[in-house]
Amino acid sequence: MTGSPDTTLPGTARPPRTYFDLLLAASAVILVISNIAATKGVAFGTILTDGGFFLYPLAYIVGDIIAEVYGFAKARRVIFASFSAAAFAALTFWITIKLPGADFYENQTALETVLGPVPLIVAGSLLGYLVGQLLNSWVMVALKKRTAGRFLVGRLVGSTLVGQLADTLIFCSIAAPILGIETLPQFFNYLLVGYAYKCLVEVVLVPITYPLIQWFKKKETAAYTTY
Repeated sequence: MTGSPDTTLPGTARPPRTYFDLLLAASAVILVISNIAATKGVAFGTILTDGGFFLYPLAYIVGDIIAEVYGFAKARRVIFASFSAAAFAALTFWITIKLPGADFYENQTALETVLGPVPLIVAGSLLGYLVGQLLNSWVMVALKKRTAGRFLVGRLVGSTLVGQLADTLIFCSIAAPILGIETLPQFFNYLLVGYAYKCLVEVVLVPITYPLIQWFKKKETAAYTTY
């Protein structure tokens, strides 16, 4: 099969099925699992967060890799696919809770306690994820076009600052009352700590994200030439 890669942006590759599909799957899995983990409120002293705090930032790193290597159109496809997977998981949990339990099943209350908040958490997470990831990918690609593919580190950090701000604000506004956060100081604690943490993870992991992007670009270019 022959063809030409997308030349609208410098360094943009046409994805073969291999690596692009793996990244899409990783994005969906991260979003689904982190949404379930986020139903638990977590406190480190006076610092408030949720159980998905250590996993969810990886969704933005995967998003950065996809946007940089494949372009905004493919990044948007991954965002909507991950969105759909998380929504389907939430629907499945809701149906499972509503199904009549067998006489010998004794864990209905525990099931409702653990999985009951998931659809509400997912609603906030999906809205935040959709807006934040679209902004993150759009800024990443727009800056790539403006800088002719240079300053990758600056683009990684800049896109995350914008995307995570929208994502965290939307998610925290919906999730806070579900987790039992009631006062304004607690809310701002939850919001600011979450935003600062997610952005910090992005910066700290830049030495890993940068070579990963270069690796994917190299592999996808080689795969395209033999595809």
